[in-house]
Order: sequence, then C-alpha cells, then structure tokens
Amino acid sequence: MAYTRYMAITLEQRMTLEEYLEFERTSDVRYEFVDGKVFAMAGEKRQHHRIARRVLRLLEATAEAKQCEIAIEGIKIRTRGSRVRYPDIVISCAPGDDEYFLENPCFVMEVLSDSTERTDFGLKLDEYKSISSLNRYLILAQNSAFAILYKRVGTKWEVETLNNTGEIDIPCLEINLTLEQIYTGLLPVQ
Repeated sequence: MAYTRYMAITLEQRMTLEEYLEFERTSDVRYEFVDGKVFAMAGEKRQHHRIARRVLRLLEATAEAKQCEIAIEGIKIRTRGSRVRYPDIVISCAPGDDEYFLENPCFVMEVLSDSTERTDFGLKLDEYKSISSLNRYLILAQNSAFAILYKRVGTKWEVETLNNTGEIDIPCLEINLTLEQIYTGLLPVQ
C-alpha cells in the first residue's frame, strides 16, 4: 500500500506545475491541478460514460473532416493561470504539439455528477470562460434530458437552458446536436 500512502502525502503538499506533470506521468490515476493543489478524479458512473461516449460518436466524424481534434476524458487542458482540467469532451481545431495537453479548445463538455456539480458550475465555469479560444461550454445532466449551454457572444457569455428538447450549436464544427440525439435510449422511459 505504499502507493496509497504516497498519493495521500502528495495530495496534501503543494506542487509546482512541473512537479504535478511529472507526478501524473507516473500515476495510474488522473488528477486535476488547481493553484498548486492536486485533486484526484473520481471514477464515473456507467451513465456518465455512456453520455460522454454518445456525444463523442455524434461529433467525431465531423471533427475529423474539419481536421479538428476531439478527446474524451483523458486529455488535459490548461485553464486560467497554471490550472489543469480533464473535461469529459474537448475539441480543438488548433490542438498544438504538446503530447499531454490539447491547446486552444473551442468546445468543452462536462457531464454532471453529484460530486462535481458545484465545481462544474463554479470554478470550472469561471476557468473555462477565461480560455480565449473557447466559445461553447456544455453541461449535461445524467438522469434527464437537460443541458446548460454557455455561449461566447463577442466578449460576453450567454446561457441557454435546454429541457427535453433543443439544439446545441457548436460553431467550430459548424454542427448542431439535439438533446434527442444525445439522450435517446440512454434514459428510462417515463
């Protein structure tokens, strides 16, 4: 159990970004990095993963055709300062050359979990809005066809709430998704 003890010690002490990157390269666990602190990523419910995979499948061919890169869950992005996040889905049409980070994201998606809801609507929202290349931040519910879409319009952000129906526009891919496309077959019949 030395690994568990080492993890706990490492999580309690502050790190530089370089120390975090080196630590994470040798870890089997994903960690986000916020202001020198390291936070382990919890495992997801199967429903969380189903929703993320569905969105990936719906967008993948278009992203590839537009020579954009799309990643699910395992690729880091830099947010404000030296903060590092792992969005559930991220798209970039100018991904850069870094092996561990997807640069210049234009679209980020998170699937809500009980343990991440406060962060997704709080810290992550503020951090994602600070990324100059980002023009859409989508938050999807797990147990209902519900979405919150943050859209950059000029220098301001607008918010749109979708409940059961509606379209999600993704300008960098020039595509719209519907809640029906995302959730059909993934929710219990009411």
